[in-house]
Amino acid sequence: MTGRFSYLTRILGPDGVMYVRLIGVNRPEISRDRGGMLLDRVAAGGIKGLVFDYRRMLYTHDTFQIGTLAGRVASRLPAGFPVAYVLARHHAGFVVTLMRTLKAKGIVTEPFATHRPAIAWVNRQIALDRGQSPDHQMDPALHARSA
Repeated sequence: MTGRFSYLTRILGPDGVMYVRLIGVNRPEISRDRGGMLLDRVAAGGIKGLVFDYRRMLYTHDTFQIGTLAGRVASRLPAGFPVAYVLARHHAGFVVTLMRTLKAKGIVTEPFATHRPAIAWVNRQIALDRGQSPDHQMDPALHARSA
């Protein structure tokens, strides 16, 4: 993998799930700048949940930088906001630190090995938040197989 970095975003479905696939080497200054732009988009409205797909990303953050990033993300999202992380094994330390900070701030978060169950989980969280039946959103067995 080269030292380059890029990301792709999509807004999925009528529920407004933002799917973000990160590709390449992600440095702390990129997380700060691009992450801020993504959070600005969430704050603009219409986004009800996030899926970050890290499978094609390498990170250079130390523990302090990860904690700082997580604090910034948590401060910009409302309590109960669903955030799913799609990760490979080598991302575990990075994502666990993010998830702990987000959960402490009331953000609902979950790790996944692939993107489809992550998207389904976020859609289910959105449906539950609206008080709707999530049965049409997701097969519960998908989540059990994903993490």
